[in-house]
Amino acid sequence: MINKKMKLFSTSVVIVLVVILISVALDPLSTVKASDAGNGYIESPQGTFFDLGKAILSAESGDVLHVYGGIYNSSITIAKPLTLIGHDWPTVDGGNEGTVVKVTAPDVLITGFKITNSGKNLDKENSGIAVEAPKVTIKHNLFEDTLFGIYLRNASNSIISHNTIHTKSLALPRRGDPIRIWFSNDVLIENNEVIKGRDVVLWYSERLTIRGNNVSEGRYGLHFMYCDDATIENNRLTNNSVGAFLMYSRRLNLHQNYISNNRGPSGFGIGLKDMDDATINNNVFIGNRIGASLDNSPRQIDSTVLFNGNAFSFNDIGIKFTPSVRKNQFTKNSFKDNIEQIHIAGNTKLLDNAWSVNGIGNYWSDYAGYDANGDGKGDIPYKPHKLFENVTANYPNLRLFLFSPAVQSINFASSALPMIRPKPKLIDKNPLMKIYAPPVVYDTSNPSSRDASIFTLGLFLSLGVSAYASTLVIPRLTNRQIALEDSSGAPLMVDRLSKRFGRDDVVKDLTFSIRQGESVAFWGPNGAGKSTLLHCILGIIPFEGEINIGTLSSRNDPKEFRGKIGFVPQEINLYVDLTVSETLDFFSSIRRIESSVGEKLLRNLNLSTHSHKKVGHLSGGMKQRLGLALALLSDPPILILDEPTTSLDSQSRTHFFTYLNELKTAGKTLIFASHRVEDVVSLADKIFLMEDGSIVKDCSKKEFSDLMIEDIT
Repeated sequence: MINKKMKLFSTSVVIVLVVILISVALDPLSTVKASDAGNGYIESPQGTFFDLGKAILSAESGDVLHVYGGIYNSSITIAKPLTLIGHDWPTVDGGNEGTVVKVTAPDVLITGFKITNSGKNLDKENSGIAVEAPKVTIKHNLFEDTLFGIYLRNASNSIISHNTIHTKSLALPRRGDPIRIWFSNDVLIENNEVIKGRDVVLWYSERLTIRGNNVSEGRYGLHFMYCDDATIENNRLTNNSVGAFLMYSRRLNLHQNYISNNRGPSGFGIGLKDMDDATINNNVFIGNRIGASLDNSPRQIDSTVLFNGNAFSFNDIGIKFTPSVRKNQFTKNSFKDNIEQIHIAGNTKLLDNAWSVNGIGNYWSDYAGYDANGDGKGDIPYKPHKLFENVTANYPNLRLFLFSPAVQSINFASSALPMIRPKPKLIDKNPLMKIYAPPVVYDTSNPSSRDASIFTLGLFLSLGVSAYASTLVIPRLTNRQIALEDSSGAPLMVDRLSKRFGRDDVVKDLTFSIRQGESVAFWGPNGAGKSTLLHCILGIIPFEGEINIGTLSSRNDPKEFRGKIGFVPQEINLYVDLTVSETLDFFSSIRRIESSVGEKLLRNLNLSTHSHKKVGHLSGGMKQRLGLALALLSDPPILILDEPTTSLDSQSRTHFFTYLNELKTAGKTLIFASHRVEDVVSLADKIFLMEDGSIVKDCSKKEFSDLMIEDIT
């Protein structure tokens, strides 16, 4: 009896152990934890998988798949409504062939993935994620090394949100588009970070919303055609060739965007071509080659384009018109310190455009009128008719003389002699006396965004500073107060410096000092005296007062004094038939400097591979670097730069300033004048604000930012 019970007990134990072992073997979670931790796995209502493609094939419509880590080395197709949620950034790697993820079913959500290594065939439009169905959501994903990033074709009512997209590292024309929308209506594109792509393409799609995106270092930030009733708001379009090119569409609302530093061959902040009934409202255009370009917009006889409350600041040209442009309305815009406020191609007269609406005109920083009755509007119309601008419209090479006394002389002559005065380009009958700052929205909490403090400071600099006493609460200081009390270690000391041209005091009793290793910017509107001040320091023009470097006096020791300074002018004019090496050898021989010094500078400035090229064949960026090399031949302790990046594109400017920062770190003292907010913010330790030949304030970047915020609020 006992033996039977023992046998039964033993059999039961064996059965229990077998059941336990089987259950452990079949338990997906315990298996993953025991043997597959860190390798990635997929939890699905249909079970646990280690192959993403198989998990998708096995899933039922509507299933939610949780993908935990891992690298999945194959392209996938989603042909049924599914939700894919990535945890710990699972990677889908296309192996550099074809499209990585293809979606052909509606109601698909993809979030939390790293999508990488698509093919690079432009003809086949190899993409990170290609969608060919409506109602697809792609959010919070990272795209790396993809040709096209996200491609929507016939995918209406889809959402692209909070993705970071880096395309393949190829020449700009060979890169794919980081986002392309094609025949897809009612799509939302929101809060994406797009870096170094080609174009964000938006074609043949209606009622698009493009909101809160950062698009930088591409060709066209937005490339927009045949898209009616679109809203583009709160985006940052920076450092592209063109910020946004907007064509052949109706009822566009472009609202509260920050559009800066787009300086390619055309360099438009925005370009409008054949656009009808567009509203361009409360945008900021800063530091572009051309703030806005208007070509046949509006195109239909019963349409208009409204520019309301925008800021055009520190662009080479504020707005450029083709001669036939009509029916644009401008009100409450601020045109501040653009080199040329308005440019008309062909040097003709604009017809049938309104420069005030309901009695409200625009702010013009070069307006010379007055407001006797205190209603905030000038009592005489704004009529720009600068002769030099008319001359350069026909002879662009004469722009070489921008910011020179010759320009002031020509414009003065035209104002004094009506017989040579050109007709005004426009007439604003109700010019505003105070600048208007658009309420641009910027999310400073977004860690993937560009430096928010630079944005804020740049906006305030461009809209509120330039030392305009009527628009700022800046305490007036005497020039003796401006001078630093402790000037020990200051390589450059300026005492009671003044310069007069005829009856005009261009620089007035300036006293200041600059310490060794400091980088100092002079900032102010055209005519503030910045370039004249630099020319006085260089000894190019005579002046009253004293300038010393240590114990050396510019007046008593001119040769030794000038030997302490290197100078990079705004325009680099060299003999075009000499090569780079020959040019350096020529200047080295004049200064009795060994040729090896020039060779080292060429290597440091990445010009060695171009040493055989003739100067006339160099790009603007290469010429500027060559000019810097020449300025550094004698290893001067002080480097002076006048508008150093005017002719440079975004990439060239980045390389140029990288080397300047290296010089600064090595102990060089940098002194420069610039119209570009980005230049000042990225390089200067201290900023001197100038107005009418005087320094009204000197401060650090932080002090300046605090001052502006306090004044605005």
